[in-house]
Amino acid sequence: MRRPTIYVTNPREGYWLATIPALLGCNASGTTSEQAVANVRRAFRAYLELLDARGVSIDHWKDLDPERFPVADAAGPLLPEDHGPLEEHELRDFLHIFEAQRAALIALVGRLDAEELERAPDASMWSVRQALEHMMTTQAALLSRLERWPADPFNTLQAVHRLVFQRFTVMEPGDTGTTRMIGGTPWTVRRVMRRILEHEWEHYGHIEEVIDALGRSPKA
Repeated sequence: MRRPTIYVTNPREGYWLATIPALLGCNASGTTSEQAVANVRRAFRAYLELLDARGVSIDHWKDLDPERFPVADAAGPLLPEDHGPLEEHELRDFLHIFEAQRAALIALVGRLDAEELERAPDASMWSVRQALEHMMTTQAALLSRLERWPADPFNTLQAVHRLVFQRFTVMEPGDTGTTRMIGGTPWTVRRVMRRILEHEWEHYGHIEEVIDALGRSPKA
């Protein structure tokens, strides 16, 4: 295993992010570099506790002391640990950790009622629902980074399509007539259906314009 290092970056003013790529998924933020580093050292232990509780083997990391990890500035978006082909066990480890994280998340938010999911504590914080929606949309966006368009058949785009199709396929009739208030805005199943198709059609036209501007006929 590469010697664990804490990498620090400053994406925007007043926001610092520290990550320990040797333990996939372990990161923390702060308003200063020092605070982010202190937070990620604590997060390392808390993250191991979560994984251990969810049945993930932590033998690789349990004897490591995060207080002794060196700190380095992230020279760019790619860290040294980001390079090189995956070994088979690394992919298995990722999938195991991913499943464990999701199980812990569902257990955490499953205790909340509908009002608690929707309510933001104050104007500076998201509601739990907003945080969950952000996680969903970000994961879809990150998956698209794996594609080698146009060599691949638009795998992520098609996977999201199948997700939408499946969600409506399994919908119970009794769920289709209700109105839900989301962030103070009313939503019905019909409105969601309409917006999905409107958004797709809107950007179909947008892509046609882009292709035309590139000097290619959209109909070719």
